[in-house]
Order: sequence, then C-alpha cells, then structure tokens
Amino acid sequence: MKKKIIVFIIVLLIPLSSLVSGFSKNGYDINDAAHFKYYENDENIIYWYEWWYANIKNEENGIVITFVTFGDLNNPLASIVGAYALFFSKNNFAESITSFPFIPYHLDYEKCNVSILNNRFYEEDGKFFVEHNGNDLKIYLEIYPQGERFGSFCNIDEWQWMSWYVACPYGYGKAKVWFNGDEYYFEGNAYHDHNWGIAKFYQLKWDWGEFSLGDMALIYGFVEGKNEMLGGVHIVKQNEHIFVPYGKSDMEILEWKRFGVEKKPKKIFISANDKNINLEMNLELYKFFYTIEELKLKPYLMGKASGRLKIYNEEIFFFDIKGFYEHR
Repeated sequence: MKKKIIVFIIVLLIPLSSLVSGFSKNGYDINDAAHFKYYENDENIIYWYEWWYANIKNEENGIVITFVTFGDLNNPLASIVGAYALFFSKNNFAESITSFPFIPYHLDYEKCNVSILNNRFYEEDGKFFVEHNGNDLKIYLEIYPQGERFGSFCNIDEWQWMSWYVACPYGYGKAKVWFNGDEYYFEGNAYHDHNWGIAKFYQLKWDWGEFSLGDMALIYGFVEGKNEMLGGVHIVKQNEHIFVPYGKSDMEILEWKRFGVEKKPKKIFISANDKNINLEMNLELYKFFYTIEELKLKPYLMGKASGRLKIYNEEIFFFDIKGFYEHR
C-alpha cells in the first residue's frame, strides 16, 4: 500500500488445508489464531512476522494496541516478541512497550489468545479483550465486533508473502485506562485485524485505512508486490463483504507532510467503481502520534474522511468520519 501504490487481490483466507469454514469445533475463529507452527520449517522462517492489532477511538480519545512476534520463534536469539500500546486523550498522550530478550509468551493455535508476559489479547464468546500492563500505562479493552469477517493473501515475490485477516471490521469498544495515577473510561468505534507472513520487513510496503460509517465500514488495503498491483477497497456490512479490486479501485496521494526524515500522506483520494458500487472518498490528516518502530520514532496517522458512497440504489454522503490509516 506506497511509492508506486499497490493493492491486494482478495481471496478467502484458508491458512490450513484442514480448515473448511474457518471456525473450529468449539466455535472460535481459527483464522484469528496463531500461525507460526505451520510454517516453522520454512527455509526463510527468520523473516517470519505475525501481529494482532486493535484500536478504539472517539472524538477525543483513542487507543492503539499491537501484539507482535518476529523471526524464528524456536530460537530466542533470532526472534522478537512484544506488546505495544498507545493512548491519547484531549490533554494526555502515553505509550508503552513490553519487550525484552527471552520474554515469556504463549500463542494459541485454536483461537485468538496471545499472552506476552502479563499482557493478553484474546477472544471469548465472540468478543475480544485486551489487557495491557505497562509500568506507567495500564489498559483494559472490550471489543464487540460487527461486520462480515474477511481475509486476503498475496505473494510479494518468489518467496515473500503476507496474509491479512479482519476479525472486527467495525464494532463497539469500551476502554479503561490507568495513567499517571488517573483513571479514564471511554467508549467508541473499534477495529481489530491480524497479519502474518514471511518477508523482509523493510520490503513490506502498504497503505491501509479503516473508517466506520454507521452500520458499515470502509476499509482499503494496498500492498506493493514485485511486478504487480495488488489490493483494493472493502465495503463491509453485518452480513456482507464487497471487495472492489485494484483497477476498479484506486488510491492517489494528493499531498504529503514531512516529519523529520519521514514523509507521510496528508491528503488522499480513494475511489471504487464496480457493479452497484461507486465510492469517492477524500481522506485528510487529522492527528498524528509518534510511535517507536525499529528503535525510531515514527508518526502514526489518524484521518478524517468525507465523500459519497452509492451502494445498490442507496446514496450516502459522509463528512469527517474518523479512522486510523497507515503508509509504510
């Protein structure tokens, strides 16, 4: 999803040949479980990556949380595991990272259930929960997902690939935060997805964004392959997922903003045109927050989207809906 913008062709994600519906016999979604052990003998496993991501936001508050695993997890000297959290409100900003060599962790291969030290990201009875316990920042989240779950897979080149699974395209979230001796509580829109694959991380180049629009979500995902354009726009309702692939959808970066040595999109135009679907959406930077990646401060972007969506015979105009977006 960048330089030359590129996007994924969506396919139903079936990571294991034994999966039929994507749900195990106990009713949990296997697609959202860990995947490392199914690829641990790959000759390029040192380039393994997998993370679980969630956010909750409203007009004044937001939380972003990511649980990550990188490298050959069978070799503690060749892998990195950790949990990252970012919290902001009108007058506060805080982030917390839990990661160190030989950190204890657990991965569940039946459902979303990841523990890293005293942090946990898990699913119970169709809802998601996150417990983050940093030294100065503690967070508890409840996410009530809505929307049709979907996933995609793409080959970046001969051996590099990535998978993306959206277990909560949109939904309702509750957050409790303890920071600097104060306690915060807020509710808002929620999102959760899961990524994994084998690739040199600096070669993963993508654009992604998600925006809740009433009882549906507008999500885009574009990734840069070796010689092809991959990706597209996703329109998700409670029991329906509409994908408009690249060629019938497009993304144009209209204006950039410089953050030190980094450049990120300040304004983006996104379009999608297919049978019964017409979308024109302008995205503009609303806020940004610095996060730590690869031991460097990098901006994380929140945007406001406005535009028009015609879906079947219904025409919807929307203004300044908030969501997170990425350019990596």
